[in-house]
Amino acid sequence: MIINQVQITINKIYLGIFVFCSRFIKVMPNFSVVGSFGFFQSNFLIFMIQIMVYDLLVSGLYLGFVFTYLGFASYWLLGRLAKNNVKKQMLFLPIASLTFFLLSNFGVWWYWYPRNLIGLMSCYSLALPFYRNTLFGDLFFGGVFILLKKYVSQKIVSTHREYV
Repeated sequence: MIINQVQITINKIYLGIFVFCSRFIKVMPNFSVVGSFGFFQSNFLIFMIQIMVYDLLVSGLYLGFVFTYLGFASYWLLGRLAKNNVKKQMLFLPIASLTFFLLSNFGVWWYWYPRNLIGLMSCYSLALPFYRNTLFGDLFFGGVFILLKKYVSQKIVSTHREYV
């Protein structure tokens, strides 16, 4: 039993490394597997460490990064609330995308825009194209995660039936 737990943890680390490496592939800004990975990842540290390492090595820290990290943490939290319920996952994943958008851009507004209603509206309206890409990426990769999970679980059940 303990060997299975070790193997599961190792697999989660490998997946975290894969997600880290995937961030170097640029399709569209914010179209990424990172949010979905956090949503479906049960290990909060693996999720956040791959984000922090990328930021430290590649993009650097910036004013307001705490708000972005809170947005990333919301993916993980909403994923825990959805559990393994596919209907809840389909509902909570877009909510996680929206939460990330609202939190991360609040930090952008706070540090780089005038702190008034016009600055707030400008910040969020200029960020809408990034939100669209975030949402599309989360829905795409989230769908892939759900389908892969379903496929693997069916494969395990059919393999188990062959041996019984």
